[in-house]
Amino acid sequence: MSRLLDFLNALDTNASLIQTHKSDPLKAARDFGLSDDEQLVMTTRDKQQIAAFLDIPFRDFDAIDSVETYFGPAVKKEATDADLEVVA
Repeated sequence: MSRLLDFLNALDTNASLIQTHKSDPLKAARDFGLSDDEQLVMTTRDKQQIAAFLDIPFRDFDAIDSVETYFGPAVKKEATDADLEVVA
């Protein structure tokens, strides 16, 4: 299973991750261990792009509730390439 899909599933159950994601989605994604590409696709908040990245049909994407629940107006910042840093 992809790390991104693990992250989306964790957003349904992990209260600490949910809080971090609500206040700083990029930090939550980085701390979870998502790759730069995964972080970038998550910050787009575009369900079609995320589904394409995961290589799942968009029509099946509604089964992943966290994107709908946690990517609303409360998201404060979208990442840019400049925001992503390589952490060794």
